[in-house]
Amino acid sequence: MKILLINSIYTSKIPWLVRGMVPLLPNLGLSYVAANLERAGYKVKIIDGYSLSLRKGYTYSDFKKEILKFNPDVVGFTSVTPRIQDFRKAVKFVKNTLPNAITVTGGPHITAVPSDLMTDYGIYGEGEETFLEMVRALEKKKDLKSIPGLIYRDNDGKVKFQRRVYIKNIDDLPMPAWHLLPIKIYKPSSVNYRKLPALAMITSRGCPYACIYCHKPIFGNVFRAHSPERVIAEMKHLKKHYGIKDITIYDDTFSLDRERLVKILNMMIKEKINLLWNCTTRVDRVDLELLKLMKKAGCYAIGYGVESGSERIVKMIKKGVTKEQVRKAVKYTKMAGIEMRLFFMVGFPTETKKDILKTLKFAKELDAGVAQIMLVSPFPGTELAKLCSKKGDVDGDWGNFMAYSNKTAPFVPDTMTEKEFLKLYTKLYRSYYLRPKMFIREILNIRSFSDFKRKVIGTLYAYAK
Repeated sequence: MKILLINSIYTSKIPWLVRGMVPLLPNLGLSYVAANLERAGYKVKIIDGYSLSLRKGYTYSDFKKEILKFNPDVVGFTSVTPRIQDFRKAVKFVKNTLPNAITVTGGPHITAVPSDLMTDYGIYGEGEETFLEMVRALEKKKDLKSIPGLIYRDNDGKVKFQRRVYIKNIDDLPMPAWHLLPIKIYKPSSVNYRKLPALAMITSRGCPYACIYCHKPIFGNVFRAHSPERVIAEMKHLKKHYGIKDITIYDDTFSLDRERLVKILNMMIKEKINLLWNCTTRVDRVDLELLKLMKKAGCYAIGYGVESGSERIVKMIKKGVTKEQVRKAVKYTKMAGIEMRLFFMVGFPTETKKDILKTLKFAKELDAGVAQIMLVSPFPGTELAKLCSKKGDVDGDWGNFMAYSNKTAPFVPDTMTEKEFLKLYTKLYRSYYLRPKMFIREILNIRSFSDFKRKVIGTLYAYAK
């Protein structure tokens, strides 16, 4: 039995200049599913249509030739809410081209909105075990409805599923199927790498925190992590087989388990891994000693979620951190010599102009370098989405759920008009970045031609959008 896994082709219009600068990283969800299927003996192919269309001009004509040549028995799609139109087009195309193939959807969107099932089946939450069990059942012509995690329609057309218990030991999973991906075309955001080639890793799953803007059913609330030995083995694998020099750790909170992280760092140093890397974590999960060790092990940047400069908003979104904790983490990170990306969001329900200006003031006070100020997006399945439906105007087109835009907002709080809100959002960015201090610092931070190139690309991309 042959299985094809698809990340849908990008079909929206985009300027040629921007197309070449869009950050691209492999879809690790598809890669883990593929690796698990391959280990069980199945022939698997991945088509990363999104990346190929942006970098190589990959079209539906190319897509058709490739899927007909492979002729799969099962076709799996990943679905993310902002790209739902691309996904729907791809599903329709595959159904018309391969009418006898079984289709299945996984990913964040179908888990958040199981009723939006367009394929024969869907997968709720983690996909590795459910997908494998489904393929085996299809092969043996067994009933699929008893498989935990599988979404299906009953005879009355109602969508049904039962939740699957999360994988307890994620070391049991094979490494992602990197060999099935177009590795050479991937490149992170200009602020997320220092050397190329660069890729991403996930070393843990599950987040125990309760922030209202996050959707948890994919990996859940229970933290589960790869062992330090497994993390190091994957780093070595990427370096040896793909020449990777830089890694983005895409864990929600990389330093959640301090003891585990210290073991990883010490192994990186002892075994001379010699990789540059960056990560994201929480301000209340770092200290100066840990940060200095991270720096010694090759960490050059950390992303912290600050979200807002308004204590009222921070409390409302259940972030669970204080301004003093933020200040301390920023101070210690600077002392350790690690760069920072601070993440902020504006446009929360009940948020006023005064609240948003507090965020700008706090960002300037912290003065941590990169401040990524994003528009609030009330993704389906989140507590935030329910609150937004009562306290403002939610854009009905999920395709407009963009983190950065001065033309449209996914959500506008009922404290201002969309025009007022977007004008204020633009002001925030200009006020933060168009400071002489920022300009001088960025110039002084250029250490090589690679640094210069990254900063030019980042600037052009920001303004071209």
